[in-house]
Amino acid sequence: MAFKKRRIFDLRHVQAQQMATTASHRRSHPTHNHSHNPIQPQHRFRQIGEWFTENMRNYCQTTSLHGFSYITRQDISRNERWFWLVVVILAIITSIVLVVVSWYWSQETPTVTVIESSHFPTWNIPFPAVTICNFNKISKTKALSLLDQMQVPVGINRSELHNLFNLTLMPVDTMISNDSLQIYDRILSLNNLTLNKLTQQLSPDCIEMISNCIWKGINTRCDSLFQRIDTMEGQCCTFNYFGGISNNFPEKIAYQVPKRPYRVTGCGYPTGLSVLLNPMISDYYGTFFSGFGFRLLLHDAYNFPDENSETKVVTTTRESFVRINPESTYATNDIRRMDLSLRNCLFGSEMAMHGLRRYSFINCMFECRVRMTVDLCGCLPPYVYNNGSYKVCGVLQTNCIIHSKRLFSHALANLNFSLSIVRETDSFPCGCLPDCQSNHYVSESTTGRLDMSYFANRPTFNNATDRILLHVFFSDLMSTRYRTDIFQNWLSALASFGGLLGLIMGFSIVTAFEFIYFLTFRPVFNYINRE
Repeated sequence: MAFKKRRIFDLRHVQAQQMATTASHRRSHPTHNHSHNPIQPQHRFRQIGEWFTENMRNYCQTTSLHGFSYITRQDISRNERWFWLVVVILAIITSIVLVVVSWYWSQETPTVTVIESSHFPTWNIPFPAVTICNFNKISKTKALSLLDQMQVPVGINRSELHNLFNLTLMPVDTMISNDSLQIYDRILSLNNLTLNKLTQQLSPDCIEMISNCIWKGINTRCDSLFQRIDTMEGQCCTFNYFGGISNNFPEKIAYQVPKRPYRVTGCGYPTGLSVLLNPMISDYYGTFFSGFGFRLLLHDAYNFPDENSETKVVTTTRESFVRINPESTYATNDIRRMDLSLRNCLFGSEMAMHGLRRYSFINCMFECRVRMTVDLCGCLPPYVYNNGSYKVCGVLQTNCIIHSKRLFSHALANLNFSLSIVRETDSFPCGCLPDCQSNHYVSESTTGRLDMSYFANRPTFNNATDRILLHVFFSDLMSTRYRTDIFQNWLSALASFGGLLGLIMGFSIVTAFEFIYFLTFRPVFNYINRE
């Protein structure tokens, strides 16, 4: 009842002011026959202006926004009111500018990657793929056997067979004369061979290179762990690799191969992979290295092994411990729902690869380089998966393949320019977007001389002369996990904008409703109370 009386009092006070204003106006502008003249448009607009001014005055006197009450106070001077009007206008402009800048920043950086945990269990991260490539690319035993079996065309010296075998090494810088390539092509055609088949027949076998295997402390058949794959390094043996469309395990043990990458539940070399490697020094025939040993590539289980992999070198009569500190990055569901142009990353299942099972930035860049090679040479390199739709490069395209291998050594395959030009490039190379989710394997290695007495009472590791003992394992039970999330969702944007407006003007949702109330609901309530 008291609230209603106060409302009626306010209404009467406003009506009295309006009547006094109207009487003053009539005395200063006397008219005749006013009851018979229609209301002029100027007078109607004046009434609307007076109504709006009066409501705004009441709003300024009652609102909680900073500084608004000083604009209409009658107990301060006119100059002070003008001062506070300027302050309020500047505050409104500043608030708008800061809100616009905050919105612009959120659009410029729609996603952000932060450390979610430094104690993420390593058993939730797949074990990396371990690819082992022998320095020796050609088995001497197999080469001598083929020298006796292969035929040569009439008029061609059998010494050309040695040069043909060395051709499988695919040198990077040395070009071969076309006459020699014609001779090699005639030799292969006569023996019903291709350059790819010859490479496979000359490469050392994985079972001979990898003598014994221990996985998670249990002696395991090496042929059930390692498979043979084609890489840019030639024929290599890989463990825990699931990037290819199919695998190369023997059919009799294919059922033992898991469908997903291996994981470990502990740390230290007894819980990882230990292999005894045989460099087969007496079997060396063709190599790019001056020593005896292996090149070790550590990479994600779904990534093709190339120059982007963590690379280590292990040499004879050494025991090497390779400690891995994995790092995992994942993206939230808000990132998956974002538009591709905003998040600028792809999930593994969002783009199909030609010869690889899952999308990744590394796989995309590899296939991009392969497409550039196809455009340059008109054929597919022999170390790439082929579904039968492409012609495989032969001997006659060897120079083109050697030239195209330089594309794989550049950081950006399609940008062989200066750094200043690369920095001004807006798009990603080859249209390949980064991974939304990925696993990175940072590794450290420690090498010592292999103690041969260690094998004295261990029949599992017999005949270990000139061998290499390799251990690959996680160094800790915990790892670092990163989270990719949106920079601002609707809740954080509301908090950001509300914080800026509240800091400068004391703005809130209630004050916004007050403004709407004074322009809409209050006139209605005044009209009801008048009735």
